[in-house]
Amino acid sequence: MFWFVLFLILLGGGFYFYQRMITLERQIRAEQALEKERQHSERQVTVPAPESAPTPETTSPSVTASTAPGDHPVEGEQDPVLGAIHLQPGVLQADIYEQLPELNKKQVQQMIRQLVEEGKVRRERAGSSYQLYLI
Repeated sequence: MFWFVLFLILLGGGFYFYQRMITLERQIRAEQALEKERQHSERQVTVPAPESAPTPETTSPSVTASTAPGDHPVEGEQDPVLGAIHLQPGVLQADIYEQLPELNKKQVQQMIRQLVEEGKVRRERAGSSYQLYLI
C-alpha cells in the first residue's frame, strides 16, 4: 500500500511540473513573438522605400567615397552591416557589434544571417567568432 501511495504522489508531482513547464514555454514563446513583431515593425519604420532616392544627409561619405570601380556597390545607408564589411573585409563579427552600438547583438546576428542566406556575405570561422567577407 505504501508503494502505491508513493507512486501516486510521484505521478501527481510529475504531472504538476509538466504543466508548469508547458506554461513557462507558452510564456516564453509569447514574449519571443512580441519581440519579433516589435523588431519587424521597427524595420518597417526605419527602412526607406526603395523607389525614393537617398538624400545627401543619409548617405555615408565613408562608404560612398571608398567604392572603387571594381568593388561591389554597397548600400551602406540601408544596411550598416554591409557597410562595415565593405570598409573592412575580413572584419570579425564580434567587432561589428562594437561598431554598431545603436543595434543590439541579436539584431546584428539576424542581419548577418539574412545576408549569408541571400548570398551577399561569406562567413569563415575565426576562433570564437567569424570573419565576414562580401561576395
